[in-house]
Amino acid sequence: MSGISERNPFVGPRPIEQGEPLYGRDVEVRELYNRLQARRIVVLHSPSGAGKSSLVQAGLIPRLVEGGYDVWKAIRVNLDPGDLDDIPEGTNRFLLSAMISLEDELPEAKPAQPGRAGEDRISRLFGNDRAAKAAVASPWC
Repeated sequence: MSGISERNPFVGPRPIEQGEPLYGRDVEVRELYNRLQARRIVVLHSPSGAGKSSLVQAGLIPRLVEGGYDVWKAIRVNLDPGDLDDIPEGTNRFLLSAMISLEDELPEAKPAQPGRAGEDRISRLFGNDRAAKAAVASPWC
């Protein structure tokens, strides 16, 4: 039995990380790369455990780096704002989640102002308070 697992290229129930080989997904990597080049933003959605993280980490990101792209981390929109302090009631949790994901890419982000954490995060990314107020007032909660 141990001989089979030593030859098996599939890692099992954990995501394949950058630098690890990704087997059998060449077509998907190429299609995702082409879509990203054409559209600049791609939403990758499928059931849990389908291999999204592996496809992006071990397939798409190395291909983007080869293509000369400045690769930022993937944006996740599954944040629960109830775990954060000072988030105004009615804040669009999906937009806030995306903004917080992007915060890690900002150089020396200034601290959020107390009581305006959600708006401050958004205004730092977009450079104005108008976008922050729109995100907080968004009906897509």
